Amino acid sequence: MGNISIEDVSDFLTRAGEPIESSCDDEDTGIALAQEMCQGKQYCSVRQWIIVDLDISDDKKALVIEQGFQPFLLYAHIVVTDSARRFSPGDWVRSTLLVDLKNNCLFETQNSVYILLGGGSRKTAEPAVVTSIF
Repeated sequence: MGNISIEDVSDFLTRAGEPIESSCDDEDTGIALAQEMCQGKQYCSVRQWIIVDLDISDDKKALVIEQGFQPFLLYAHIVVTDSARRFSPGDWVRSTLLVDLKNNCLFETQNSVYILLGGGSRKTAEPAVVTSIF
């Protein structure tokens, strides 16, 4: 892992990942599910999302898991609705580490739940590539 270049970020954003279909096509259904399964958490519905499998060492993965997380982040090109109004419709968003993926529709982090609408993808990337997007 060295310096991250604009080419690294561009490659991450443009290369095809493993296609994934969410079980939530309808935002209202996703919101109801989020409120039921992740009570008390703010929700953010997103489209054109990428589940990022972090390319980290086994030691770092073990540390992440030991702390109650999974070595995955979410990057979404389009925010549809954010219940806490942290993001405006049309903004992009990057999550913190995954706690649980529920019903192939809800990407739950420590403080929020992201409702995955429509199709997305899964890609592997170094943490520095994803965190350098701003």
